[in-house]
Amino acid sequence: MLQPKTLIVAAFLAATPIAVGAVAALTGLASGPHSAIDVIGFDRKWVLSVDEARALIASGALVIDARSADLRAQAPIRNAQALTPADLAGSDAAVTERLRQLGFNRDAAAVVIGDPGHDLGADAALVLALRELGQNRVALVDGGLPALLAAGLPTVQPPFGLGNAEIARGQRWSVEATKLRPSDYRIVESGLSAELLTPDGRLKTADQIAAILAAQGIDRDSRIAAAGQGSAWLATVLIDQGYDAHLVAGEYPLTAAN
Repeated sequence: MLQPKTLIVAAFLAATPIAVGAVAALTGLASGPHSAIDVIGFDRKWVLSVDEARALIASGALVIDARSADLRAQAPIRNAQALTPADLAGSDAAVTERLRQLGFNRDAAAVVIGDPGHDLGADAALVLALRELGQNRVALVDGGLPALLAAGLPTVQPPFGLGNAEIARGQRWSVEATKLRPSDYRIVESGLSAELLTPDGRLKTADQIAAILAAQGIDRDSRIAAAGQGSAWLATVLIDQGYDAHLVAGEYPLTAAN
């Protein structure tokens, strides 16, 4: 009989993502070293379910706390590494060193935790920024820290020394407001975000989200630009749901002043 780790390796080698509800069952949420095995399919997974996040954290994934300093002080996450998009400013060499000091590795997952009830989109803005730097195994947690605490937050392991992250800029997930042409994009204001959330701050189902967007005339052939305050969360969710979405970088709408 194949052992759980063997099954996961087999899924990886076959390029077959498996649900991490299954990963959690296979691993028993057992702790272990950072895994280079992508059983989630991060190319299309930007938002982790609570079960997926718990399985990754229990297996030793790097945990990034994207909350504000005040929220971190009120409810610290032991061994989580604090990081914001502002920390990613600077030269590639400086940013590379910063990521390595935090424990980012080329082949390992990083779980980004926010708190949507207090600051919707702080985690998403960080995921977008990291993805643009080529850190492609990074995703946020649906419902953030409150959802993880409600389900039982596994022990967070400290980073295993310096990471080996490299900056590899690839696909851009943002479009500059000054270069935004309505003829090229369907512009969606961030106010739509509230319609995609349940009262407890979690995502509605994929079918519910698709229906909400369809009512707005948006389908999977639409090229979407998410604009306005908090638009990072909307863009990240739409990408995760399989839509061609980008974040509008800079102030929108454009005025003579900006």
